[in-house]
Amino acid sequence: MGQTAVKAPRRVPEVVIGCLLSVAALAIGMVLVSAARAGEAWGWLSKDASGFFTGLQFVVATAQAALFIYQLRLIRVSLEDAKVVSAAATRQARVAEDTLTKIERPYVFVYNVSSLKIDQWEYEGETGATLSVKYSVANYGKLPAVIEHMQVSLSAHDEPLPPANYDYNHPLAVSAVLVPGEPRNDDLYEGLSWDHVIIDPYQGNAADLGGKELFFWVIIRYRGTFSGGHVTRACWRHDERTGQFVEFNGGPEHNSQT
Repeated sequence: MGQTAVKAPRRVPEVVIGCLLSVAALAIGMVLVSAARAGEAWGWLSKDASGFFTGLQFVVATAQAALFIYQLRLIRVSLEDAKVVSAAATRQARVAEDTLTKIERPYVFVYNVSSLKIDQWEYEGETGATLSVKYSVANYGKLPAVIEHMQVSLSAHDEPLPPANYDYNHPLAVSAVLVPGEPRNDDLYEGLSWDHVIIDPYQGNAADLGGKELFFWVIIRYRGTFSGGHVTRACWRHDERTGQFVEFNGGPEHNSQT
């Protein structure tokens, strides 16, 4: 929900307040002077006590007004300094909070992708092959990671296809908590059914991709104890020359850590 901005109260300028005080003091002096005896306009300051004290009161009131204006200026300067100090303290607190969040959080990595494995199968007179890779997932942060969602797929195309959602019985769906330093690598693999396989007993079997490329892409969304919204993206491309999977340089969409 949005917050309603609160308008600061309008402040009367210090000069206006000083002028009003000066006018009030002058009016009081004029009233007291008019009450003195007529005909003593010039000698009232030295002969008439009421005229003397009236003039003294006017001088004191004027001095008080000037002092009040000066005090208001000092208060305004001190408030501006306090605002600067408060803003600096707020920025420093935010930097400390961001630093703590980046340190005290989980970091999930996908690594140790194996070479491509080709398994042939035969069932009720039909034959085929399955392409598969094994991989590892580990949390190398300081706090446990809870996997909220995962996408993983092995695909053959001109470019990486968006990975499919993992199954409900996927090992990381069944056991979604990764403690710090815990690797998962025994039961993590991804397969792709592929009928076009070249059988070569001397150099090994190879998949005939028909000019396509083979990609392995994993996206893991997870949260920590005090943080959330973390995403790990890791994508590899199969190198036919070496038979290994190498990192696909497609940008943050394919390889990133947030």
